[in-house]
Amino acid sequence: MMMPLGLWVLVGWMILVAAIGLALLIWGWKNGQFHDVESAKYAMLEDREPAPWPDKNGGTS
Repeated sequence: MMMPLGLWVLVGWMILVAAIGLALLIWGWKNGQFHDVESAKYAMLEDREPAPWPDKNGGTS
């Protein structure tokens, strides 16, 4: 039995979204986004001065 056109469109969108999600997961894995997920929550507890903002010429003031 043939599927209606709307169902084909729905299945196509589901496959597209799954493929994009998989591509983003692979991209993140290759770029090291998942290597050290624990250090981010401790970084805000460090007691140090933040880096100065760059000035208009690209240097620091």
